[in-house]
Amino acid sequence: MRLWLDAMGAIFRRDLILFFSYRAQFASQLLAPLFSLVVFYYIGQLLTANTLHSPGGYFGFVVIGLVIVQILTISIGIMPVTVRQELVSGTIERSLVSAHGPVNGIFGSMLFPLVNALLSGTLMLILSAVIFGLPVQSTAALAIPVALLGTLAFTPFAILLVAMVMAFKQISSASGFIVTAVAIVGGLYFPIALLPDWIRWASDVQPFTPATDLLRHLLVGTPLLHPAAVEVFKLVAFALVLFPASIFALRKAIRYGQRTGTIAEY
Repeated sequence: MRLWLDAMGAIFRRDLILFFSYRAQFASQLLAPLFSLVVFYYIGQLLTANTLHSPGGYFGFVVIGLVIVQILTISIGIMPVTVRQELVSGTIERSLVSAHGPVNGIFGSMLFPLVNALLSGTLMLILSAVIFGLPVQSTAALAIPVALLGTLAFTPFAILLVAMVMAFKQISSASGFIVTAVAIVGGLYFPIALLPDWIRWASDVQPFTPATDLLRHLLVGTPLLHPAAVEVFKLVAFALVLFPASIFALRKAIRYGQRTGTIAEY
């Protein structure tokens, strides 16, 4: 019996050490309940506050947020995991020695998850209209270029996570942090007007809020807080700044792994 307990204790200590070796994973487990409480607290506030002005009601408001969450979950969640799986399986070397270069090789492996995310979000929107009667506006066609522009502004976050995978090997919890934080400060589940002043600034320093506002306006007719030209300018600016920065970070992460000899480790 003692030998069995010693063996179980050793296995437990091994898993405990491994768990704490990934600090972000430990932090995410502590903060995940807080994020959930925050989301549903403000949804509760929404039910008693007159802050929502969407022709489709709360359903019309939240569907666009759910579509974006779906896209973010697939793209930001799957892209880094795909690269990590290639590290684990030992197939990452094909990208690293590709004639197109390691950055282009890795970026190519991210295309399918990105397209899959866009198709998944589109399917959710279609189902909402066909089955649940979401009132889609006549300006819905204009949402296509806005969605593509938003994707250019969103993708750098996935590229940065891939860079973290190449440098640190384990960042699975970081994608959850980003999606949850965006859901809170980006107005995906509830209007940002419900946020306290000390955190409301965060809705203006990332591309998810203008993309969400524009898509809601074009798809379900929700009024814009800012002129459409201003929102488009924000998305263009975010894409022009973040995309080159994320590619630069990915190049640095690959060079770091090559310099330290850990590029193919996992």
